[in-house]
Parts: sequence; structure tokens; C-alpha cells
Amino acid sequence: MNNYILEAKNISKSFGTIKALEDVNFYLEKGKIYGLLGENGAGKSSLMNILSGIYQPERGTIYINEQKQKSLNPESASKLGIGMVHQEFRLIESFSIKDNLTLSKSNIYKKNFYEAYNKYSEIFSLSVSPNKLINQLSVGEKQKIEIVKLIFKNSNIMLLDEPTAVLTPQETSQLKVSLERLSEEDEKTIVLISHKLKEIRDFTQKVFVMKNGRMVAEDLLTEDISDDELIELMMGNIQKSVIDKSNKIGKTKLSVKSINYIDRSNNLKILDDISLDISAGEILGVAGVSGNGQVELANIISGIETDFSGQILINERDVSRKGVRSRKKLNLSYIPENRLGVGLAPGVSVLDNSIVRDYFKTRLGPHLSKTKTETYLDGLINKFSIKAPDSKAEITTLSGGNMQKLLMGRELTSNPEVIIASQPTRGLDVNAVEAIHNLLIEQRDKGSAILLISEDLDELFKLSNRLHVMFEGKIIKSFHPGSADVNDIGLAMAGVIE
Repeated sequence: MNNYILEAKNISKSFGTIKALEDVNFYLEKGKIYGLLGENGAGKSSLMNILSGIYQPERGTIYINEQKQKSLNPESASKLGIGMVHQEFRLIESFSIKDNLTLSKSNIYKKNFYEAYNKYSEIFSLSVSPNKLINQLSVGEKQKIEIVKLIFKNSNIMLLDEPTAVLTPQETSQLKVSLERLSEEDEKTIVLISHKLKEIRDFTQKVFVMKNGRMVAEDLLTEDISDDELIELMMGNIQKSVIDKSNKIGKTKLSVKSINYIDRSNNLKILDDISLDISAGEILGVAGVSGNGQVELANIISGIETDFSGQILINERDVSRKGVRSRKKLNLSYIPENRLGVGLAPGVSVLDNSIVRDYFKTRLGPHLSKTKTETYLDGLINKFSIKAPDSKAEITTLSGGNMQKLLMGRELTSNPEVIIASQPTRGLDVNAVEAIHNLLIEQRDKGSAILLISEDLDELFKLSNRLHVMFEGKIIKSFHPGSADVNDIGLAMAGVIE
């Protein structure tokens, strides 16, 4: 007899000819915090979707509290105490915190809501009224509400997908304490899906590792295994590059002067007097918690958003009132944080997505040349090591890392003068991150001026020549990565300036 609150045995799942999961075993003990590691496409999401009832396995058995489950759907999984916090928030923005927490049919705190809310507000250091609207919360507060929502739905097994991606270092430390209290005081079983080895080290007691749809390591004690051993389990030996920042810096290629932007829908000022300059051969990093104006700034510089005041100059040419196409003609490339929907078109083939930027180069008269388009895609695949099953395959059949490499390759193949890279490695594994970093450094060394917007401080320290911190639409502090203190940057990200 075992003590597993959940046990999945020999789980297999295929999508067409692709084996997403093959004879996977996964098991959890009550009241422990687990890590689940694996590169993009390893099968982590497929496994979590099976456990939460979204997918049905083709083979294998799932036991919850030693009871065999014939089949799971999202409702039955929820009733059995399995809940998941996704990377994209699933809160109703126009509703209050209380409404979001109590709407579920499985809410267990209808009669003593305020008592429960006060208890978990204390655990999560959440100092906001339950009557406050979700759209009035910070990103970190929304993340906490997502987790508390699982508690109110009586989820005893909590699957958390990259929960720290939108948090400051201080908020991440606080989340660690909160999750430890949940596991100890409420005996919640928590699974942390993360690509950050430091978080696996800091947060978890045990770790599972997946590779190519198989579970290659089960139930390892986190304290007994090194980061190098985990990386080797995930993807073999990775040669991490050391970034040389002694390259030549040229003239200014991008100037942003006194940018102000107001969201007309609610008359809210999003950007407040933003100014910055980036020179050839330079990477300027922008740190900040998601939702502090970074997306709007990137959209304004790239030409997607035109309703703003201030100036944008590319190589001293004023493009403030110009659109996307004009800026592309001046060789500006934009890698948006939303790779699907803004960067790549879902429902469209790999081939069609690859030629969006330079489709004129693949024309034959008034039509597109099949030979030219296939040759163009083959060039991207070879140059940027993209794994794609077929040129006609729908874009979402690619892993996150390969989608990002296709997007990056498409945007970088023309050796752009200016690059706006927003969250270029979010959600990617170590191998894909290293590949993206190398692409950016290669472009920097060719003379590109790069604006790197990221919530990953390790990435910003590694790549940036200079670093700005944004908070509530303002650049509130600037640092030099070589002498900056992570804690000071974290405080600035939270709006604290000493």
C-alpha cells in the first residue's frame, strides 16, 4: 500500500504521428511540493492536460486516492481536487475578487467567505479588499488570486504552470513562503512546472524530469541532484555561451523621445514621458513586471500603435506618424511577446507564417512562387535549426521553442538595423533560450540596436549593456548590469526607489 494522492501509470498519448507521451509514470504524495522539468515539446503540458481532464489518454491508468478513474473531464477532475493555474490568467476582469472566488459551483467557502479570505490573504500577503475589481489589481496580485481560487474550489492537487514568470524577485520569494505554508498547514500537493532551475532548487522537495514524451527521472530528491545533472537529464550536455560585451558601439540608431500614451477606453495614462536611445551594437534591457507599459511601448516603437505623443527616430528619420510597413522599410524588426496572434498566425501553415515579412521576395509575377517559398522556408529551417514536421503543417504543431525560432529567424534574416525583442524566451527551455540568446548576440555584433524587454533578470544581466526599469508607465531607474544589485532592481520593479 502506498501513500500516493495521485498515481498515473503507463500514460500514452499521440497527436497524429507524434507521440506526445509514451508509458509515462507520475505520482504524488500528499502535502509535498514537486517540480516538473522538461524542454519544450517534452510532454509536460500533455501530461498536465490529461491529469486535469482536458485530454484523454490512449493507454494507461490514473488513480486518485487509490481509486481507479475510468475517465476524467475538467469537471470530474475538479471535483476530485485537481486544479491548474495556467500561464494566461483565467479571471473575469470586470468582476470583483469575491465574485471570481465564489462563482465556481465547487466553492467550499460560501458560508464563511470573509474568514477564509482573510486567512489566505495573510498567507499570500494580499492586502486588497475582496470587493476590488480584478482589472484594478497588479499582475502579482492576480497571480495570487488565481492560486487562491484553486483553494476555494477545494483543489488538493495544485498544478502551477510557470507561476513566477510575472513576479518580481521579492514576490517570487513571498510565493515560495506561501506555497510552503499551503503544503504544511493545508497539506496541499503542489506541482511547479518551471524552466528556471533555481526555482526548482528553491521551491521543491522532489522533481520529475521529462524528455521526448518519456519520464526520464522520477521522484528525485531535489536537494540530492545538481543543476548540471538536471540539465543533462532534460537535454544532454549544453554548452552555455559567455557573453563578451566589449564589442564596438556605434552611432545612435533608435531614439524615443518623450512618449506619452493614454488608453482612450478608460482614459488611463499607460506611458508617461518615456525617453531612451540605443546605439548600433548595443542591447538596452528593460526590466519590469508585466503590465507596466512594456507592451504598449513596444507596439508604439514598432508602429502598431499610432495614437501617442512624442517622437520615434530610426537612424535620425522621424517615423512617429508612420506605420508598420514604413518602419520595416527602415529595417526595424519586432519580436512580440505574444508569439501566437501577433507574431505568428494560428490556424495558418508553417510555410505561410514564414513568408509574412518578406513575401515580396517569393513572388513570381503576381503570384507566390511555390519553389521560392519552399526554398525560403528551408533556408530558415537550416539556418536557425527549426524542427518542423511539414511545411504545410499548422503552426501550433511546432513546440514553443521552434515557433519562437521561426519567428526570430523570419525577423532577423534581413539583418535589421533595429530590433524590438519582447519576452523572446518566455516559457522556453534551456536549450531554446541559449539558441535565442546567441541569435540576439549575433545581430548585436552585426551592428543592430536592440531593445530587450524581459521579466527574466538573469537574461537581462547576461545580455544587456544598460538596463532601465519600468514601473507604472515610467522609467524610474537605470542600472549598469556589471555593477547592479538584483535586490535593488527588484525593489525598483515594485516601485520602491531608494
